[in-house]
Amino acid sequence: MRIIRVLPNSKAVDALCICYENKRVYTHDGKPYFVTDLEVEGRGRSTRLMAKLEPVFGEATA
Repeated sequence: MRIIRVLPNSKAVDALCICYENKRVYTHDGKPYFVTDLEVEGRGRSTRLMAKLEPVFGEATA
């Protein structure tokens, strides 16, 4: 499992939400992942979207 945190005004937030809702593959650092969970962390300027990513079956991760 990999956890990433992104700024709320990032275009990645839209992509993560679409992939999470539609069970589509999200590509991070050139590797395919399924988004298994989305959470909002922090308040104000420290707000981040935390996404939990699981590798697509059969894909090796480093």
